Amino acid sequence: MIRAWIADPAGAREATLAGAHAVVRDGGGNVWIDFEGEDEPTVRDSLGPCSIHPLVIEDLVMQVNRPKLDDYHDYTYVVVHSARWDAPQDRPSLREVDIVVGERWIVTYHDGATRSVAAAAETLLKRPALLARSPAQLMHFLLDVLVDHYLPLVDQLAEEVDRLEEEVFRHSSRAMLARILRVKRATSALRRIVGPQRDTLLALTRDELRTIPADLRPYLRDVYDRLARVSDLLDSFRDEIASVLELHLSAVSNRTNEVIRRLTVIATIGLPLTVVTSYYGMNFRLPEYEWAYSEWYAIGLMLATGLATWLFLRFRRWH
Repeated sequence: MIRAWIADPAGAREATLAGAHAVVRDGGGNVWIDFEGEDEPTVRDSLGPCSIHPLVIEDLVMQVNRPKLDDYHDYTYVVVHSARWDAPQDRPSLREVDIVVGERWIVTYHDGATRSVAAAAETLLKRPALLARSPAQLMHFLLDVLVDHYLPLVDQLAEEVDRLEEEVFRHSSRAMLARILRVKRATSALRRIVGPQRDTLLALTRDELRTIPADLRPYLRDVYDRLARVSDLLDSFRDEIASVLELHLSAVSNRTNEVIRRLTVIATIGLPLTVVTSYYGMNFRLPEYEWAYSEWYAIGLMLATGLATWLFLRFRRWH
């Protein structure tokens, strides 16, 4: 799907691709062209008036899988990632968003619906200045909304880590281990994107970028600061989850040691009884067989031996 918008002093309106091309060639306004899941030939034909380098067009339709910024002097190519919590798989879902911003036009590309792009399209008709003032202003809005969507994910991870810390000693089971590993993988997936994306936003504040107005850079630094906070929280979550995992493994080990200790005590108490029964189970007659109540004597001897062994273990605090 291809959508286009034009913003000029009269306001902002959705337009055809041909109308957007005319504004790019002739001037008189700023243009936003958005692609959702189009192939490379379609994108190349649709962006002819923008004179975008073929390598940029190739990267637009491919999954770069890493945030980056390339400066082509007349325009700037930015790759960022949006994030949302994927409920069925119970993990964060990341989606690449490509942005090419020039002095009078901006191009976005994404596979599937993206909340930041949808919010920008809805807000643009109410606030034409987002695009009319500068295409970089619209890029700032996209990045601002995109970073805001990271905050609920961080809050959800924080709550899950807190729950794990409270329950790790009460439920040291395989289900608990699966929960810890799931949160660990989710945190790692976000860190792999947020770290490079933070560096990308910092690069947007450089003075040598021609397509970024100087008065917009403080606002981009504000977006960078919020993303840096998200990155710092994810780093702290990594350490906390590692500690929770160690606590879980320690609890499982302690529980195993406790079971083994109890079994050892039972086996130790039973060992003297085995000696007594083996002695009286030999295949020849013993003098004790002639005693009155000899069977009660054997039973009493076994009970006394077991009790003495238990008292010895208790005296030595071995159980």
